[in-house]
Amino acid sequence: MQSRSADLCRTEARRYRTAVRPPLTTRKRSRLLSRIAPLLTATCVNLIALGIILPVLPFYVTKFGAGPEVAVLIFSMFSGASLLTAPWWGRLSDRIGRKPVLLIGVTGTCISYIWLANADSLWEVFASRGFAGATAGWLTASQAYIADVTTAKNRAKGLGMLGATFGIAFVVGPGITYMALGGGGDLVFPAYVAAGCTAVGLILALILIKEPETRETGSNTRFSMAILRTPTLFRLFAVYFAIFLAFTGLEATFALWCRDLFEFGPREVTPYFVFIGIVAALVQGGMIGPIVKRLGEARTVVLGIVTLGLGLGLLPAAVTPWLVLLPMGLIVFGFSVIGPATQSLMSQVAPADLKGGVLGVAQSFASAARIAGPAWAGAVFAGIGPHWPYFIGALLLFPVALAALPLIRTPAAQEE
Repeated sequence: MQSRSADLCRTEARRYRTAVRPPLTTRKRSRLLSRIAPLLTATCVNLIALGIILPVLPFYVTKFGAGPEVAVLIFSMFSGASLLTAPWWGRLSDRIGRKPVLLIGVTGTCISYIWLANADSLWEVFASRGFAGATAGWLTASQAYIADVTTAKNRAKGLGMLGATFGIAFVVGPGITYMALGGGGDLVFPAYVAAGCTAVGLILALILIKEPETRETGSNTRFSMAILRTPTLFRLFAVYFAIFLAFTGLEATFALWCRDLFEFGPREVTPYFVFIGIVAALVQGGMIGPIVKRLGEARTVVLGIVTLGLGLGLLPAAVTPWLVLLPMGLIVFGFSVIGPATQSLMSQVAPADLKGGVLGVAQSFASAARIAGPAWAGAVFAGIGPHWPYFIGALLLFPVALAALPLIRTPAAQEE
């Protein structure tokens, strides 16, 4: 009798464990999220600060009398400084750890916003953004952190979650800007709010983030430029450069495009940035994983390039404010899937002890595009017309899509 009762209890216990245990995929997703949640939290707060300041930057520069061809260069200033320092930050994070680089970079970013808020001249505005770019190594360290705590199979999902923080930041940040500028608020006030957000992000990073246990430092912490002769990596860097060149041409001129076509001011532009954030968060927070699982990273990159180019080509046809949302949705979808998929391929191809360095060089290519993109787009915007940066960007992406097709045949892609 007792034996029968014991068997019954064991049977019921097995049924209970089976009933309450979540599916394997859910447990894997929970483990991944638990490993990167502290980083995502701190990074999101820092990116909210960027989301606050980005919509008003062109208007902030024109306040000092600059024309559109000069105003867009505020984006190039940030990226120029980032270009010079990103590989160094990547190597440093390989050597001393991800968390110290995160803390140093976020501190510098906080200082830059305070400097921007107190700028009394055009050169100070540009200098403050240059300083922000020079201390932007926290983004490179964040990407390397994700690569450290993920595997090849879930790296795109992890990077997608990191990318989703951009989307959340561009929902919350511009929303804060919209409220801060209500009733004719001063353009300086958002810079102070951004500094406060970054200070909170610094505290969160200090308390929550732990150094990855699986970080591989190896003996070779110097990044060799010979890695650029690796055909797959070089092709990935070239694709990364091209998509940022096209996208940053839009990013730098969009507020001025809205001003010229619809007579919008900074407060009227911010809802578009909120929409951009919503789409980016949906794509990178939920859609990127299933897309990559079905198509693989390489095909996802090609899909993103085609969608981005289509959106850029359709944007000039939007003759009313509401019609802007359709091509903008295509643009953001395309750009949002390209980033995580490309970064995942890079981290798979790169040697284990050089992941930080490779991602740092990728950031340098992106920064180079962020220098050239606003510069050429601003010149075309002022010299030919406001629609032409988008037409040219769409045409540029057609050969880029063709150039990305061989990535599908790479070993990293074929493992998917």
